[in-house]
Amino acid sequence: MNADRADRATDRTPDGADAPAGGPGVPGLRRTVLALLAAQDADALVGAALDAVGPGPGVRTGAVYLASDDGWLRLEAQRGLDTETVERYPVIAPDSSFAVSIAVRERRLLHSLAESPAPGAPAELVEFVAAPLLVDDRCLGALLVMFSVPRPLSAEDDQHLAMVAALCAHHLDHLMALESAGLPAGSPLLDPAERIESRRSRQSRLEMAMSSGFIGSWEWHIRTGAAVWDERQMLLCGLGPDTFDSRVETFREAVHPDDRSTLDEAMAEGLRSGVYHAAFRVVWPDGSIHWLEAKGALERAPDGTPDAMIGVSWDDTEQRERGRRREARRDFVLRVTRAFAAARSTRDIIDVMGRIVLPEMGGRALALHIEHEGRLLLEDAIGYSQPIRDRLRMMGTVRDNPMAAALHDGHPLFLSSRDAYVARFPDPRIRPPESHKAFVFLPLISADGTVGTCLISYAEPREFTSDDQTVATAISGILTQTLARARLSDMSRRRMTELQRLMMPRSLPRLPGYDIAARYRPAAGGMQVGGDWFDVLPRPDGGASLVIGDVQGHSAKAAGVMGQLRTALRAHASDGFRADGLLSRGNQTLWGLDTERFATCCIVDVSAHSGDLRIVRAGHPHPLQAEPGGAVHEVVTPGGLPLGCLPDDTYPVHQGNLPPGGTLLLYTDGLVDRPDRPYDEAVDAVREAFGRWAAGPEDSNPQTRLEFLADTLVSHGFTDPGYDDIAILLIRRSPV
Repeated sequence: MNADRADRATDRTPDGADAPAGGPGVPGLRRTVLALLAAQDADALVGAALDAVGPGPGVRTGAVYLASDDGWLRLEAQRGLDTETVERYPVIAPDSSFAVSIAVRERRLLHSLAESPAPGAPAELVEFVAAPLLVDDRCLGALLVMFSVPRPLSAEDDQHLAMVAALCAHHLDHLMALESAGLPAGSPLLDPAERIESRRSRQSRLEMAMSSGFIGSWEWHIRTGAAVWDERQMLLCGLGPDTFDSRVETFREAVHPDDRSTLDEAMAEGLRSGVYHAAFRVVWPDGSIHWLEAKGALERAPDGTPDAMIGVSWDDTEQRERGRRREARRDFVLRVTRAFAAARSTRDIIDVMGRIVLPEMGGRALALHIEHEGRLLLEDAIGYSQPIRDRLRMMGTVRDNPMAAALHDGHPLFLSSRDAYVARFPDPRIRPPESHKAFVFLPLISADGTVGTCLISYAEPREFTSDDQTVATAISGILTQTLARARLSDMSRRRMTELQRLMMPRSLPRLPGYDIAARYRPAAGGMQVGGDWFDVLPRPDGGASLVIGDVQGHSAKAAGVMGQLRTALRAHASDGFRADGLLSRGNQTLWGLDTERFATCCIVDVSAHSGDLRIVRAGHPHPLQAEPGGAVHEVVTPGGLPLGCLPDDTYPVHQGNLPPGGTLLLYTDGLVDRPDRPYDEAVDAVREAFGRWAAGPEDSNPQTRLEFLADTLVSHGFTDPGYDDIAILLIRRSPV
């Protein structure tokens, strides 16, 4: 019924004059006009119009559909339609594919051929002719004529049908105006808007209000239990005219079992308050689930009892799905933002991308390039083999590359397949691996300029939806700001770490008869700089003073105070001061700096040959000593307050001895101060590791063995890598 006929033919009257197929001829034209003008109502007008088409074969039925002011076409009059068809098609949507709808929309005569035609046609091959009813610049509706026997229509036939439709339109307009005014035939015309409005019933107004939103209308007759639905309501519930039997029970069976009680409660509330509103799921015959929302109003009988609930329904599935996707996007972006906020370095950001962003976006691999002096350098990658990493490293050197394209456009570049990638960027040097089938390049551009790019690859071709694009754009913005902040933090940490290392001894002096090893490891978080330090101060007699300390705080200021204190201790050692004198002078130095900071410290004087020890402490952890057989004990020594607390504090000396093969461990509290275990347990763990090492076999190179112990004690597997700075100092007396 949508395809216009292309084949035309012209019949002739017996006297040889052109005439419409089966038409009345010239003498019959007067009779046609008179018959149409004599019609006293719309039904008579339809009959006259069908007779005017001519006595030829096949003219069986016809109808007039009038357009209301909201566009819907309502059946006004008909001849030959069966009762079922009349009840099934009382109104037709203006945007439907029915012939009358097309004729009204396009304001032209329409021919169509179909097996299942519009209203009234039997289940056989029929031909439609729909003619618009035009009055001046208005279209009142359409005249529909159906031929049960397909027949060719000539141009003259079309002219005749157009004339019949025009006469019908003007006379029908006149009749409706008279009917609206309640006047006899021959009275003057009234305003068509008044006439249309007065003739629409309540149910028609409700039906025709559904013009564009695919909204179904329904009625529930409370006394009889009957449910009256339009065709859209049936489709919304996954039913059709042949499967819906107008029973409320049939509707309840279509509702999701979990929502039936909700529906009952909403209907009960509607009966009490007069207003019905419910949201529920329906299960279609194919098993798919759809969300519907329905609203209605209660109408009462003259005696005040509930008579009917009348309302509308619409499909809310897509809107709910959009809402769910929006909520999922929001949660994802918030989760990524929180994770990035905790990232302190570029390495942390790569970890967040691999742990959260990549799985959420369904990606297989990612690569992060950072801008450095005008070039894009590969910072790190996840999910790529070494050869592909090498290819990624040189991608920025290729003139036409996807990273540069994304940066130039200023928004993510989406390539849905490997073929699309190769077609856009054919240079074989940057061709992706066969196992990667789709790609997103995120430009990372801040207000200060280019930060870099991020590539996300997929294992399968992918059509990127609007949700994908929204998420990618959001991640691009968050990643840009996080990387810009991390780059500044990385640069500051590098500078501070370099400062810290400059304050540490570049090398340790050699002491005859002893092996010495030391380590400093900054905390992974913050500035990676603090007040921990160690030093070995040789004496002219061959012995040395071993110093380890910790200035309060983790900042550049703490590192500066530490540098001043270390320098002062070295100067006092050059003046001949030993452990207790050094600590007293260090205390006075820190007090004089007026920094409001204190420092813990432990100094051990080691004799050149005898292994005698003189130990003083200022609030610092006790040293640990391992005997040659592996026994480890804490060297409990009396001590004073931390440096900088009182200007004239004194520090008692503890006398000890380091036997041949014995080892002494000095450390700062970062080695044992951990949030996941009590202090005593942490000290015990260090003692056990120290003892296992001491009980192990001798190495051909004792210094190497001592260095291994130092690495073990400050390794990430043994201590918390981000909680505090760590400094350790080890001295072992040779067995011989």
